[in-house]
Amino acid sequence: MSMFENVTFKTWYYPVFLGCIVLIQFALMIHGFDVCDEGFSLTFYQQFFNSPESVEYCFVYWLSGLVGGLWYQLFESGGILGFRILTIIFNTATFMVCYQILKNYINKYYVLLGLSMVLFVNDFGFLAFYHNHLTMLLAVLSVYILLKGIQNNRLILIGLCGLILGVNIFARLPNITLLIFVLVIPYTSFVLKKEPLIKSVKPMLSMLLGSIAGVALVILLMKLLNQWDVMENAFSVLFSLGKTDDSGHNILTLIRVIKNNYIAIFYEGSKFIALISGLVLLYKLLKHKMIGKICLAVIALLSFLVVFAKGDIYIVYVFGFIGTIGVMFTKQKTDLIKVIAFLSLLIMIFLPLGSGGGVHSSGYICIWLAVPFFFHFVSQLISMTISVELEQTNTSFKIDGKLSKYLFAILASSYFLYKGYSMSQEAYFDKGNRLSKTATIHSKYANGIYTTNERAQVINDVILELEKHVKPDDYVFLYDSAPMLHFLTETKPYVYNPWVWIYDHVSFEEKIKTAENQIEVLPVVVQQKFTTIWEFSSPMHDYLSENKIPSNTYHPERAKIMNAFLKRHDYEIIWSNAYFNIYKTNLE
Repeated sequence: MSMFENVTFKTWYYPVFLGCIVLIQFALMIHGFDVCDEGFSLTFYQQFFNSPESVEYCFVYWLSGLVGGLWYQLFESGGILGFRILTIIFNTATFMVCYQILKNYINKYYVLLGLSMVLFVNDFGFLAFYHNHLTMLLAVLSVYILLKGIQNNRLILIGLCGLILGVNIFARLPNITLLIFVLVIPYTSFVLKKEPLIKSVKPMLSMLLGSIAGVALVILLMKLLNQWDVMENAFSVLFSLGKTDDSGHNILTLIRVIKNNYIAIFYEGSKFIALISGLVLLYKLLKHKMIGKICLAVIALLSFLVVFAKGDIYIVYVFGFIGTIGVMFTKQKTDLIKVIAFLSLLIMIFLPLGSGGGVHSSGYICIWLAVPFFFHFVSQLISMTISVELEQTNTSFKIDGKLSKYLFAILASSYFLYKGYSMSQEAYFDKGNRLSKTATIHSKYANGIYTTNERAQVINDVILELEKHVKPDDYVFLYDSAPMLHFLTETKPYVYNPWVWIYDHVSFEEKIKTAENQIEVLPVVVQQKFTTIWEFSSPMHDYLSENKIPSNTYHPERAKIMNAFLKRHDYEIIWSNAYFNIYKTNLE
């Protein structure tokens, strides 16, 4: 029995709910100023048509650049806020497509609950549009079209799914793993329908040919835009990054990341199952039912809050695995729901592969379809009566549906309670209560964005000075994690990447040499003296020291290369404060 079996889902519920979802996103989008990830993507969009070679590294996300570049051309004055509105458009569109996929197979309340959990899984709020937003919309669109093709036996739709998958590779190169969708065809025919495998050949070929067509279409468009050479250079840098030990993108590092991800998922899953078992046992041992229910509510709420605070994305991934695998191996009203579950499982397993952070960084785009299955599957389980024997006391008890429904209602409540609190206390890479974020950045591109007084002061000081020495379209060498300064000043990255921290030391040195040979002018150099990843640190007088211990934000070889560049071209400091140095060469 469903938790909502006796509750009618009226047609106006969905648009009202969707409207509330949109309003919440609009309320969150004005707070927080990040200089790293947002600066990286926004500089890409700003220079996509203007100077594509200056953002060469970003071309591994070419399709995202095309969408973002077009948006920038249309709404340049929108700045950061405009791109956060684009995020809301993509988030909401993904929500709507997922709802259309699931609504006929899962209780609509569970669909809305699960999709809402995914939408707010990032408890820092929302970033300006970037490749993950495009990836997730194209992924669920391909699922929607593939299901229509399978359901109606339409090869053209299966081929269209393949085309979207092929195009999606250029939103984010690891998206090539989604070609694994081809396995859904023999799964449907051979496993579910018990048909001969030969019947899967034509639809599999249709998907494959569609994927090839999608790749060819993108390459053709690149050539028409005269950007194919830039893409080739981006590929060469990416492959170079995959060969060095200090890169986050070499094969061994990526394997280690995924291994650690699944260790964390198993750990969080084990804790969750143990917690549920313990709560049920506690309730059964309490004699007075009313007191027991109150105690259970308090303990469960606190326990679930701890689980969500400590579990990160991994605990929600556990929900996705439980739901999809559970549905695939239990009796369902229709086989098509098993096909959707299988597709959802494939996305969860394969889409994070190739990402530097694996599940931790890209997992939230992989669970859109999976999480609603958790509540669907649990609702099936709790309709059963389960007997458990306690050997120590030689007694037995039953776990009934009402208790399980009660627990999972608390689970959902605690999730949104925790996420709501977290989002009130932080925006992405900008910690602090949102109500305290009242200061603004003095740039037309940051209109409508609010941050803390301290962060605004740090950025406003350097922008005010930098604009005295550069003008739009000038080259600037930013070292090493403040690419937003490029976007705010409309300047071009000197070393073909707005966020040079991404480079390993080998690629960094190679790109400096390339720039020295290809770019006739020497740039103004802006060097930060504090860390900007996660939060702004206190100033560090030894930020460019060559003898510190390596860390996530510092590598001694990269510091040596930067210092050598400054010395080689006779740079001197023309302005300095506690957080930044601005250099200019004496060779001009």
